[in-house]
Amino acid sequence: MRPPIFITMLIIMFALAGCGGQTVSSEFETINESLIVGSADSGAPMGLPPMASERSAADEVTSQEAGAPLPSGERLVIKNGSLSLQVEQVSATEAQIRTLAEQQGGYIVSISTSGSEENLSSSITLRVPENRFDETLTAIEGLALKIFSRSVSGDDVTEEFVDLESRLRTLEATQERLLELLTRAEDVEAALQVNYALRDIQSEIEQIMGRMKYLQQSAAMSTLFVDLRPVPPPPTIVEAGQWQPLRVAQTALRDLVSFGQGLLNFGIVLLVWSPLWLPLLLIVRWGWGRLRSRPRKASPAKATTGTPTGQPE
Repeated sequence: MRPPIFITMLIIMFALAGCGGQTVSSEFETINESLIVGSADSGAPMGLPPMASERSAADEVTSQEAGAPLPSGERLVIKNGSLSLQVEQVSATEAQIRTLAEQQGGYIVSISTSGSEENLSSSITLRVPENRFDETLTAIEGLALKIFSRSVSGDDVTEEFVDLESRLRTLEATQERLLELLTRAEDVEAALQVNYALRDIQSEIEQIMGRMKYLQQSAAMSTLFVDLRPVPPPPTIVEAGQWQPLRVAQTALRDLVSFGQGLLNFGIVLLVWSPLWLPLLLIVRWGWGRLRSRPRKASPAKATTGTPTGQPE
């Protein structure tokens, strides 16, 4: 891992002190102190070396590539919007949003679709200029039959951008001084150490410029997420595929055939087992007949009852 820049500066300071003269060493110490103050104080101008205000034309071009400074009182806000809409035809509305994005000076980032025919839905991500964000949002809402949800948010990155500007000025001023010291170095080893420091500073400058450019581009082009859903089909009296009379008839006929086959199978089993159950059945029938043909005995109460007294027999 590469050491922090101010530590590298300390190493170079001692190297220059031994081989480049007291003047170079003291100037390098001033640069190092400005870096430490700038790191602790977010790159405030009070920590800049004396030559920080004397920037060359090349430095001005470098700052312009990263993006012009924010005017006083202006905020840098990244806008994002989200819409969930119900539309009559998803594919047609998707094409209208494509055309609208181009007309507003924007572009489509991504489109994702799912389903088919009446169940087709689509998710669209597009970017439009910040000054046409509200206009585009209203125009897309006008394409909907129903708005399910709508949200607009903003991310204020002004503080981060201003901090990056200050850090960039500090690093560019330090780079200037190191280039001056490089021309005055009288030792190859000291010159190499200065080159290493310049390489580290240049790497940080490029990272800061890249971040500043990203923030400015994100704020200049707002992002919209649009979710399109179709109109649900009208309800039907009989749902397709739920009532199938032909299949019901086929099922009933199959059950009838199965029942007939079961009866025939049962008859075949009885016929095969008839030598066993038929004699038993005949014996049981004969015994039952004998029981029914046996005469019944007279009741004992009737046998002991006599003729009433005084009445002829």
